[in-house]
Amino acid sequence: MRAPPAFAHATRMQQDSQEHRRLTAIMFTDMVGYSALSQKNEALALELLQEHRTLLRAAFAKHGGREIEAIGDGFFVEFPSALAGARCAAEIQRTLRDRNAAAPKECAVFVRIGLHLGDVVVRDKHVHGDGVNITARIQPLAEPGGICLSEDVARQIQNKIELPVRKLGRAELKNIRIPVDIYRLVLPWEKARLPGAERLAFGLRRREVRRALLGAGALAIVGGLAGTWAWRRAQSPAGQVNRRLAVLPFANLSAGADNEYFADGITEELISRLSRVGGLEVIARTSVATYKGSSKKVAEIAAELDVGTVLEGSVRKAGDQVRVTAQLIDATNQAHLWSQDYDRELRDIFAVQREIAQHVADALARRLGVSAAAQREAGGTSNLGAYNAYLQGRFHYNKGDMEGLHRAVGFYEEAIGQDPSYAMAYAALAEVQEQLAAFDADSARFPEARTAALKALELDASVAEAHTALGVVQTFYDWDWSGARESFGRALALNPNSAVAHNWYGWYLLFQREWDHAIAELRRAVELDPVSIIINNDLTVGYQLAGRWDESIAQSRRTEALDPGNLWALNAVAWSHVGKGDYEQALALFQKQADLAGRDMFTLTALASTYAFSGDVQQALRLLDEMQEKSAGKPGTAYQIQVVYWALAARDERYRTQVYRWLDKTYAERSFHLVSTSGRWYDGYQSDPRWIAFRKKLGLPP
Repeated sequence: MRAPPAFAHATRMQQDSQEHRRLTAIMFTDMVGYSALSQKNEALALELLQEHRTLLRAAFAKHGGREIEAIGDGFFVEFPSALAGARCAAEIQRTLRDRNAAAPKECAVFVRIGLHLGDVVVRDKHVHGDGVNITARIQPLAEPGGICLSEDVARQIQNKIELPVRKLGRAELKNIRIPVDIYRLVLPWEKARLPGAERLAFGLRRREVRRALLGAGALAIVGGLAGTWAWRRAQSPAGQVNRRLAVLPFANLSAGADNEYFADGITEELISRLSRVGGLEVIARTSVATYKGSSKKVAEIAAELDVGTVLEGSVRKAGDQVRVTAQLIDATNQAHLWSQDYDRELRDIFAVQREIAQHVADALARRLGVSAAAQREAGGTSNLGAYNAYLQGRFHYNKGDMEGLHRAVGFYEEAIGQDPSYAMAYAALAEVQEQLAAFDADSARFPEARTAALKALELDASVAEAHTALGVVQTFYDWDWSGARESFGRALALNPNSAVAHNWYGWYLLFQREWDHAIAELRRAVELDPVSIIINNDLTVGYQLAGRWDESIAQSRRTEALDPGNLWALNAVAWSHVGKGDYEQALALFQKQADLAGRDMFTLTALASTYAFSGDVQQALRLLDEMQEKSAGKPGTAYQIQVVYWALAARDERYRTQVYRWLDKTYAERSFHLVSTSGRWYDGYQSDPRWIAFRKKLGLPP
């Protein structure tokens, strides 16, 4: 679940942003082997990455390409025509070939390029739509040093470019309804191959990457991990890695993509069960989901996640029958510790999950000396219809967007309707209501979340997720501090591997100004969910609340490495520069944020506050007027206005009256942003009687 950062940037685009459609040529590139090289020689990898970027950008400029985004070790670029994009791609590969001929073998740089001509939506400076998705999924089909094209590009450049265009075959691309014919731009130095052999090679590569072709955001997450692995290893006690397990997403081998939710659900259920095995650390779903369908080898994934053991498998569902295949692998030597196939009736899926969890626990007990008891899954159901609805709810919840969250509510309610004693469904319903409260800045959802969490605990008090959900309500809405501490303590006692529980408990401790303990909990959440952008960003904000600006900047850089261009990371590092008094740098970063996402309330708050701190009061007041106009009648905006007055009051204490006025409005809204009033930036208020009275209303010391 998403924890609301103190100054989190709203990533949703403004609804009234100007947008239009156009036909455009799109290119995606990827630097081959960058992640592996980063593990062996990070300094060399970064040097080659920078050289590769310089060479490619020169080619883009020459052919009229507009760089939309640098995505980790790749680029997303648009061109005025398919021909311009194809000629640019050919020049890139020619330039790199000449460069590689003069470079040592270990310094060679190879790039895969994908090109497509499609209809896209242009909103501000961003480009969206199926055209983008198709290109992102074509690019991995190219060989290192090669160029793959869609049929649309091939048709446009045929007989207009001096290079041959050869059809490879038809590919079913993930989340693209209609299969796409894929072509290859044949470069002069490439060896001629018989058409049959060439199509065979393409078929093998297509299967290798199918279902794993990651979109721009996921590519950046995987490609940018290098800077975080070493840090995470440094945080872990010696010898701890071998007790860490990753349950990789089980492959969906069922007919039809509509069964994908079922395979995802099996993965998540196994993570949940194994998280309760004593002495074992299990990586959270958010991080392992990055590798869904990945062609990476187990050893590479294990190194990236710092785990010693990997569980992988597949699910094939057909009618009332299900086959589950699972294998446990020693990441150090690729040895199979255990493997088994299960052919059962669908109604036996609960027993299959129990058996897999127990077999894994037994194998790990022999290898690592951990507890051999895989505890029962708390709050479950024996009703297959309810379970199926619950899995569909989890599938949509994990998408993380508003549509997915609302659809998840419907599926959870359907699960409860089919089995009113399904405690986990109530806990999940509480969680999604809290998530919607965070997205909508609508605290009115918290009572609904409380009701669902309490019902789950009434049915089964051993459901850790329900204790966590209740603790969130007690922290951000009820301000029941003793109750929240007890709830989080109980959740972590039941499931010490819950990254979500550690993360929310960290936020509770930030409210209490228990800085060291809070940071320790937030760090623990990152260890358990190392690729989660949200959890990594929450650690950044934790450092900010504690006034630890340099550590906040360093952590925001790690988050940005996971997802280059991430607006949360950009926002966080900018606020850290405000905390350090580097207003010029902060303004430059906030202006970049405005260019990327528009003038929403969070961006205006950031700019106005920084102008106020820098002494440009008139500019701050002009932006404040714009904010108040935008916020008229909208809930959840009082906090942002208060922040600007707080910044103004730093130079002129007469503005403090307005700070308290808007804090009272924030209090009346029961905004979850009230956690920020515990931050070190309010230290100068602690002797003010009005501040003491305000904090007393929250039940907190000054």
